[in-house]
Amino acid sequence: MVIAIVIAILLLTITLSGIGAYIVIHHSNSEKEKEGTSKIAVSGKYAAVLRPVADSLAEKKPSKAEIEVWLNLQGINSEQKNSLMEKWQNSLNETIKTVSEGDINGTTTYRVDLGPKDKNICNFLHKDHFFTRDQINKNAEILPPYCLGSDSKVVPKHAWDNSEETGGWKSVIPKEGNYGVPNWQQIV
Repeated sequence: MVIAIVIAILLLTITLSGIGAYIVIHHSNSEKEKEGTSKIAVSGKYAAVLRPVADSLAEKKPSKAEIEVWLNLQGINSEQKNSLMEKWQNSLNETIKTVSEGDINGTTTYRVDLGPKDKNICNFLHKDHFFTRDQINKNAEILPPYCLGSDSKVVPKHAWDNSEETGGWKSVIPKEGNYGVPNWQQIV
């Protein structure tokens, strides 16, 4: 009788150990599967490699305070100063909106529609120019606005944009590590 009880206890212990091991192993595998899918679902498109364009621009473009100080040193009247600062901010907001929408839509290449005021100062851009989202991530200074009064706009550059109006495909390339973007401290 004692032997039967010992055998029953051993069988019960082995069975419970097996069930416990199965649960631990199964739970561990399901957690790994959940982690793998949740990282992809939460990260979103390009989120792992791209910084928000607003952050990149904040590092490369002057702040509102810097612009105001510079304009005050130029002896510009307050009406013209406010107009230039408003145009700068509107251009910056439009650039941020365009690139942010492109991030959502998967756009990876852009070009700049040069306005009449910027044509003479933006020698680093040519008719067939384009730049990538990765270039923007690293060198946001290539985005407009370039100077106070700048009238250029960034637009998506799609593969089908090969017409005479939008140019072909020629990458904007830095020379000696510099893109040749004009100094913002001028009024156009």
